Amino acid sequence: MVTVLYRQRHGYDVRIHSDDHLPAHVHVWKDNRELIIELRQMRIRKNSGFNSREVREILALLREHEVLLRETWLRWHGSLE
Repeated sequence: MVTVLYRQRHGYDVRIHSDDHLPAHVHVWKDNRELIIELRQMRIRKNSGFNSREVREILALLREHEVLLRETWLRWHGSLE
């Protein structure tokens, strides 16, 4: 697992698992809650406990760092799809 963004705005950790599966996605953690977002369309795959305001904050954060997140995924997995 690689923590790409650590304790970013509002305390979110953004992680990519080195042994994960396609499609490209990130795991966002805070206070034992998890949100999984697919990178290609910034689509929610799983939400375990975040409210709609937090989801908007997270999506904005991911969009700001989209290039870094995609590059990191490609470095570990070789393909986004």
